[in-house]
Amino acid sequence: LCRTEHMFFEPERRPYVVGMIMAKTDEERQQYLEKLLPFQREDFEGIFEVMDGLPVIIRLIDPPMHEFLPARETLIEEVTRLRCTGENPEELAEKEKMLTVVESMWEINPMMGLRGCRVGLMFPGLTEMQTRAIFQAGCRQAKKGIDVHVEIMIPLVTHYNELRIERETLEAVAKQVMQEEGIEIDYMFGTMIETP
Repeated sequence: LCRTEHMFFEPERRPYVVGMIMAKTDEERQQYLEKLLPFQREDFEGIFEVMDGLPVIIRLIDPPMHEFLPARETLIEEVTRLRCTGENPEELAEKEKMLTVVESMWEINPMMGLRGCRVGLMFPGLTEMQTRAIFQAGCRQAKKGIDVHVEIMIPLVTHYNELRIERETLEAVAKQVMQEEGIEIDYMFGTMIETP
């Protein structure tokens, strides 16, 4: 089982994740996802090489998205200090914008909110990018003679429509990539059904 969220916490990747979260349009979000794609593809190429012949269950991204952003309490302190001192209005505007986003994502129980499959539904393109990276890596390694078996886990499903929508979208990406790469690999989609 390969969990993917910690791949996004790497220092060279995190700014792109923050940019993706802060994006105001799908087009802006897509620009950040395109920067993350090569990192993800490289991760999965290495995993498939090591796991040659064995099934690899890849769990799509599943953290509370606010974990990628500065801590809420820290932002509140910084914004308050900047407002009271009147220093650095540019920094204040930037911190206020970040605080607005963090506040909008703040949850008492993230397990019931923006987690698992709901991240893919609410941030269009994110799980599609992961799926594209997985299948590009799998196809390219298969061309080198690696025996690839991909099992993609759509996490934290509580309702069948969440799974249906995500699976239809992601399976279309998988088929498109295999067609582009000119090779098919063994794969399946599944889920972890969980109601915390």
